[in-house]
Amino acid sequence: MVIVFLTVLAILPVVIFMTTKRVRIRVIKLESYWETLIWTCHLWRSKLIFPNTLADWYHKDLENMDADLIYVQSIWLFLLPFFASRGYTMYQRDPDSFGDLNPPHSPPSTKTTMYPYARQVPSRNLNPRKAWSIRIWAARDSLGRDVIIKVVSEVEKESNELKVLKLLNSKKLRADPANHTIHAIEYITFDRFIFVVMPRWDSSILPEFDNVSELLSYAKTVFENIGMNVVLESSETIRRTGLRDPKEVQYALFDFGGSMIFPDDTVIEEARISRRDLNFHLHGVPPNSVTYPYNPFRMDVAFMGTCLQTYVRHLEHKIPELGPFFDLLVDANDPNQLSASQAFARFTDICNSLNSEVTNAPVELFTWQHGVVRKRYGDIITIPDLTNL
Repeated sequence: MVIVFLTVLAILPVVIFMTTKRVRIRVIKLESYWETLIWTCHLWRSKLIFPNTLADWYHKDLENMDADLIYVQSIWLFLLPFFASRGYTMYQRDPDSFGDLNPPHSPPSTKTTMYPYARQVPSRNLNPRKAWSIRIWAARDSLGRDVIIKVVSEVEKESNELKVLKLLNSKKLRADPANHTIHAIEYITFDRFIFVVMPRWDSSILPEFDNVSELLSYAKTVFENIGMNVVLESSETIRRTGLRDPKEVQYALFDFGGSMIFPDDTVIEEARISRRDLNFHLHGVPPNSVTYPYNPFRMDVAFMGTCLQTYVRHLEHKIPELGPFFDLLVDANDPNQLSASQAFARFTDICNSLNSEVTNAPVELFTWQHGVVRKRYGDIITIPDLTNL
């Protein structure tokens, strides 16, 4: 009774003010009337302008990016108590680095996890950080398992990303062994927005590949359906060793912000779209080579091909078949371009034809771009797991 009485006293002045003066109050709508009242008052006291649309959670233009990042981070910080009430203890903003998040002191990170949660590996940093991205925030559940919370949709206007997540996590598609996508643990609604809680997985390409077989296994997973099932300190992501044991490692796609769903009866060869927001140049496809409307499935293969070509084609001196293979992927206008299923079948044939001398060879290079190969930079990071000694 004391807690309830004190809470009422805390919000009573706000309620009186709201009912005695004509002011424009942004009402936060939640399922519980009591929570609606509490969070509306909390917002009023904070003097924050809460987002109205999903676009408000992202930077608008390059000129004002810093201000937009500061604004969105303030919204996430405002929501920390809300997610705590749902069982998720959020990472804390690093006081010395705007772009980093520090894990909470409690609950401690769990020592062992089961799929779909990521492996926990040792770090040289006693307080391993997580780099912050504008639409996501890292957290831990009550069992100490690391998760990512991402704002994905408006309630009244369901986004393609949310539709894709629901479809990929449907019972039917989850039963498909080729479904290498992140699990959606739950969806949480706050006011006008829907957040998805997902296991936190980290970069799939930056940690070290110990041999050719590990790199080809990674590429094959991409062709079959990508992050890695491991939680890493941000500064230890590049060149970290010992993470790709086939008995432990798994890969998954986990960002569907640019995804679309087509009807089941779509004829793939005849599909056409005119989207111009897919960052063609970033994916290695010259924007002036795109003819509108284009086939999204052919473009998807081109995106996949240019991405994997960057990190796999440097093996061409060991596996000559890789050159012609990637040439048949990267051009969406090529009438001979392989389909996704054809690419998977052809890549599987290439892998199956290799002898152990090739597959067990060390990976000496890192990237291939326009015929130029580059080695990795920085020192190799090997951290023993002292808990097993």
